[in-house]
Amino acid sequence: MEAGEEKRVPRYLEKLTPVKEAIDIIRKRVKPVEDTVVLPVWEAVGRVLAEDLRSPHDFPPRPRAAYDGYAVRSEDTPGKLKVIGEAPIGKVEIEYRVEPGTAVYVSTGAYLPDGADTVVPEEAVRLEDGYIVIDKKFEAGKNIDPVGFYARRGQVLLPKGYVLTELDVVGLLDIAVTRAKVFREIRVGIIATGTELFEPSSPEEAEKRILRGEVAETTAKLIENMIARYTPWARVVKRVLLPDYIDTIEWYIKRQMNNLDLVIMTGGTGPSEVDPFYKLADRLGAEVLFRGLFVRGGRPTSAALLPNGTLLLALSGHPVSALHGFLRLLYHVLKHMGNVERAGEPPIPAYAALAQPLKSKRPEPIKAKLYWRDGVLVAEPLPRERQLSSVTVSNVEADGILLVDKNEYDAGDLVPVMVYREPIELPKEGKREEAEE
Repeated sequence: MEAGEEKRVPRYLEKLTPVKEAIDIIRKRVKPVEDTVVLPVWEAVGRVLAEDLRSPHDFPPRPRAAYDGYAVRSEDTPGKLKVIGEAPIGKVEIEYRVEPGTAVYVSTGAYLPDGADTVVPEEAVRLEDGYIVIDKKFEAGKNIDPVGFYARRGQVLLPKGYVLTELDVVGLLDIAVTRAKVFREIRVGIIATGTELFEPSSPEEAEKRILRGEVAETTAKLIENMIARYTPWARVVKRVLLPDYIDTIEWYIKRQMNNLDLVIMTGGTGPSEVDPFYKLADRLGAEVLFRGLFVRGGRPTSAALLPNGTLLLALSGHPVSALHGFLRLLYHVLKHMGNVERAGEPPIPAYAALAQPLKSKRPEPIKAKLYWRDGVLVAEPLPRERQLSSVTVSNVEADGILLVDKNEYDAGDLVPVMVYREPIELPKEGKREEAEE
């Protein structure tokens, strides 16, 4: 090849890869993380369990009250008993012992004093000068949580591959489970590319630069926010804005993004006479896994495997198209890399009924207004002209993004939707007509 002559490479439009096939390709070629660490459970929220989380002991270690009331001996019921004290919550050793003819007041969750084998609820007694009167028989074990009622020693509380949630921590600490073995975080770097882009620093400066034709970088930041919210087992350790120069991007990946599991590029992925993604992959000695997805919105999404095993994933520079790449591909790739069997908050938590028919040639994201109508979540797609990639401002007009998969939908068909704003509540049909009058 003569000096100055570019190596001819294929272009991504020659073959678009279906999303499922793209995910399968990455799963086969990219290894999940293996390193683990033991953390206090309160520091492990969002991390992936590296082994089954088991209860290290029976809990409770001794019987606890299941109701506010009085700890008594069942053989003393019915009867009139003297109240000799109170068993507080938070103490295993109780200074009182329930002897024949006595009772100790207990709150829900308090450990029972020795001698007691049942709890009489507060509402089932009458008070008489320091005594309680119980009118019916209470059997042993009534209204108490026995030893091991919450968890038995060795019991699997959460299986390997589960992402620990805030509510999990609440339950685990309640039964004295304080540690969790988790996989290490996936280390992610993001490169935003675009000579026309700038990183906003102050409102005044950003306003001036946008009005004179520059473009604020928003796509890489959007993806960083999506990773932080929906894949907390991954962490963005670097995010940088670079111009659309292959030499600069190559140098930065080689010199500044070492020891990462995943490098994400946003922008600079469109076709040209010499395809920039193939050219960059060639410079890096990377294996191209696929070039382009069979979707509308995010079509340039591509992947390559660097010689050191790091995955290079290229997303569209358009924010909603990049988000489409996150929802369709990146989210599932990060689950695979993190050994996730069951995540926490999903990015697609709802289904909405279409307010009108919809057609689409390929899977695509559709911006939509969302509202509740008679208890049903309804999606009204924005007009097609507001869906164009050039009309990014329409993001603020929508409440969610529909993930359209098939070619035609009828009104009323259910479509998965990423909800990013609370839907409005429409009045009942009759009330709406009265309001219009």
